[in-house]
Amino acid sequence: MIFSCPAKINLSLKVVKKRLDGFHDIDSDFQFLNWGDKIEIIPAKKLSVSTKKIHVSQKENLVTKALKKMESFCNTKLNYSVNILKKIPIGSGLGGGSSNAATAMLAVNSVAKLNLSLDVLENIGKSLGSDIPFFLKGLSGKVSGIGEIIEPKKFSEELIMILFPECSISTKDAYRAITSEQILDKRDKLTGNFFEEWVLSNYPQVREAFDFISKKKKVNISGTGSSLFTKIKSFEEGKEIMDNAPIKLGYVITNTINKSPLLDELLNSGV
Repeated sequence: MIFSCPAKINLSLKVVKKRLDGFHDIDSDFQFLNWGDKIEIIPAKKLSVSTKKIHVSQKENLVTKALKKMESFCNTKLNYSVNILKKIPIGSGLGGGSSNAATAMLAVNSVAKLNLSLDVLENIGKSLGSDIPFFLKGLSGKVSGIGEIIEPKKFSEELIMILFPECSISTKDAYRAITSEQILDKRDKLTGNFFEEWVLSNYPQVREAFDFISKKKKVNISGTGSSLFTKIKSFEEGKEIMDNAPIKLGYVITNTINKSPLLDELLNSGV
């Protein structure tokens, strides 16, 4: 069976404070994209996780870690082959790894008839990645705390173009670079993405792409980067912009959506 792992964008992102546990509280608007990775789940002799197109080692894959935690919680073996067709670049700020983990958790929970509640899955998920609870819930909305507090909210569904500079940005590195002074300074002034200035100062590939697009359209950074997004009126407009790009820049044109396609797939899967 094949299931969707939609990407997300941050329509806005504020860092509210650094917590005593080293994590950061955020205030952000998350919206799904009608584009992302796919996961195929097949019964097997033992649990295995593999990726195609973009390599992620089985040991480091969040899917492996999530399913291992589910095995421990349920005291059972989850003998499935999980094959991930990756389209979402690593370190792009689009939540690819977290989306993969959430989809695998929900799909295996359904296929294996584990009957774990969403609360249980969220507790497992948030121990591995702050964005996983959002992908488990499957509804766009306002995200706060370290990512575990989600208030569903409908945003305008738009045609957008996602741009992929040729670099990867570690979320951990981005948050490590934050100082308490920066948080205080930006708390009441910021309207866009807290990390924009840091990303543009430290990643010339993103700066070059940002400067090119911003001459034509308003452009935003998603998450801690490296991807950028801009609203467009049509596929033709997006293609015309990119046909004149002076730099090598991957892109995809898609729609923002308020509900993860995974929710309907699970309802209609017949398992």
